Amino acid sequence: MLHRMIPSALIFLCAFVQCSEKQPVPKYTGDLPQLQDRGVLRVIVSEEPITYIPRQAEPVTLDYDIAHSLADALNLKLELVKADNYVQMLEKLLGGEGDIIASSLTITPDREKIAAFSVPYLYVDEYLITARADSLPQTVADLAGMEISVWRSSSYYQTLIDVQKEVPSLRIRTVSDTLGTEGLIKGIAQGEYKATLCDAHLWHAIANYHDNLVAPLVVAEDRPLALMMRPNDTKLKVVVDEYLLAHQFTRHRQQEFTDDLPGLKDRRRLRMITRNNAMTYFIYRGQQVGFEYELMKRFASEQGLRLEIVIPDSHAEMLPYLNEGKGDVVASAMTITEERQGQAAFTQPYKEVNELVVVHADDDSIANLQDLAGRTIHVRASSSFYTTLMALQDSVKGLEIAIVPDDVETEDILAGVEEGIYDLTMCDSHLFDIERAYGRRLKAALSIKPTALGWAVRKDNSELLAALNEYIKEEKGGLFFNMMKKRYFKSTRAVARAKDSMRVGLSGQLSPYDDLAKKYASQYGQDWRLITAQMYQESKFDPEAVSWVGAQGLMQVMPSTGEELGFTDLHEPQESIHAGVKYMRQLINRFDHNLPMEVRIRFALASYNVGYGHVLDARRLAREMGWDPNRWFGNVEKAMRLLSQPDYYERARYGFCRGGQPVHYVENIQRFYDAYVEVLNTAIPVKVTQPLSSGFVGPPPAVEDRR
Repeated sequence: MLHRMIPSALIFLCAFVQCSEKQPVPKYTGDLPQLQDRGVLRVIVSEEPITYIPRQAEPVTLDYDIAHSLADALNLKLELVKADNYVQMLEKLLGGEGDIIASSLTITPDREKIAAFSVPYLYVDEYLITARADSLPQTVADLAGMEISVWRSSSYYQTLIDVQKEVPSLRIRTVSDTLGTEGLIKGIAQGEYKATLCDAHLWHAIANYHDNLVAPLVVAEDRPLALMMRPNDTKLKVVVDEYLLAHQFTRHRQQEFTDDLPGLKDRRRLRMITRNNAMTYFIYRGQQVGFEYELMKRFASEQGLRLEIVIPDSHAEMLPYLNEGKGDVVASAMTITEERQGQAAFTQPYKEVNELVVVHADDDSIANLQDLAGRTIHVRASSSFYTTLMALQDSVKGLEIAIVPDDVETEDILAGVEEGIYDLTMCDSHLFDIERAYGRRLKAALSIKPTALGWAVRKDNSELLAALNEYIKEEKGGLFFNMMKKRYFKSTRAVARAKDSMRVGLSGQLSPYDDLAKKYASQYGQDWRLITAQMYQESKFDPEAVSWVGAQGLMQVMPSTGEELGFTDLHEPQESIHAGVKYMRQLINRFDHNLPMEVRIRFALASYNVGYGHVLDARRLAREMGWDPNRWFGNVEKAMRLLSQPDYYERARYGFCRGGQPVHYVENIQRFYDAYVEVLNTAIPVKVTQPLSSGFVGPPPAVEDRR
């Protein structure tokens, strides 16, 4: 059934926009006393809390962090108001839909004429972005005669006006505000525009997937970013400024420094050097997660520090990054070895593990060390496993060691063993537990030796080392450490494939929650059978279900997402279903309305499962691979799978993603939905949808097939 052409599968939202009318938004203005009377602080932010994976200690969640902590400091309830671009944000602020804009806005003279700004909380450089060429601008004077495209309301326009005073022949081309920086950069890559400007941190996030573009020149340095308020909200501005200064958010662009814990506390920052993988740090459903990340975030919080992430290009660069002052602590599941102790100071072990020889689950040929004779073990040369294997070669004749590139993660080598690409590999037992939790068909054939994991700091950072050791001493074996170990190493989170034998009742009752599914399907213009299929996939109809990452209830909504949507008790069936359906509607609306509705739904389902940003990455990658970025089956789903491979996720804006998860997720929901349609053999009222595949008569409407 799955691979036939199905015109029906998910064509249930043809009247989606009409059926889900936008509710009027309350509008009111007023200074701090009025906000305190209402008890709410409305902060206007971008749609995504994380807009790219940090690689150079960029504070990717800073705007959201400031919003939450400022509301707490003012003892007000936080309400996040989301908008797509600066023009929308300004309209919402001046129109009374929000009280503060927190979206990395640069202070410019034009903007200061219409709004008030806080003290700066960050400074950024602005880069010139243009196509690669033999001759590139090296100074501002070299911009003479060049055409640079920006949108009129951007801070870049003001930068170019200032440059034009020095270089009169510079030509400024204005474009639509809706195009945005990334749209302009894409236009440069396609030859539509000559050049544009871009903030340094954004360029670092997207440069990897524009090989034909360069940033040869810093056009403006240290441009101030600040919060924006209405011009008459003077009392609010005073307390916001006091808050930002007291919490030392203000800082200039990234510098290298090597001082100890007192210096970190002066800056209120701790830079964690790590890798982007399933063990240490990755983005999932719009949140930063990972075992090492969770532990280090708690330590930073206890020390009054903001945690920032630094991701070198390879494992071998982590300790050099540390000693060069590009970060403060290496937290990346690093085994303590004698060689590494020569380069850095290690904490006491925070986790004991075993080094394992790993084989395919069907391989029963290895029972002892001598069985490794004639076999090939694939590892990185920079890994501790390489040292272990070199010591074994004298006692195990014929053992072959194959070196894989240093930027390949261990989980990718394990995937190669599962798929038969590699013969054997080695990994630590904790990572093996993670891969098994994801359903990898692997087996630990041998335990070679016990070892220990620790965090590394510079040798002269004795106070930071002592604080980390005290933290490990107090927490190791305690509730928080045990919760994190269970979450990341024990909780099963594989997305099981749907079984064709799944039984569906013939009474017309699909679940105990059909009435609620129908209610909110009607309210948000969706198909109740899809809601039920998604509910089964998420929780198996268990309202008390909690996922490994903390998603809750029947629809497995993240608590932070539920709070933004206005729901606090996600274990209560009505709230959970309402939150899940409302969130799905928001996700569907984020994709281009010119796309067929069934495609938008599939993209939204994948986003619900793994995060909106990863779906954007998959669509970009599909376009790059010559596949259709506007089709899920056979196109974007293929690209999604690639995002678990270093060659692809290291160039992706949102980094590592277990791409097989959303692929199976969408496929499973499709199967369940098809089963429900066949059993019920019903049609949805015409005002909501067209007839579905079961019993379809006549030529089908044009839809995406799944071949």
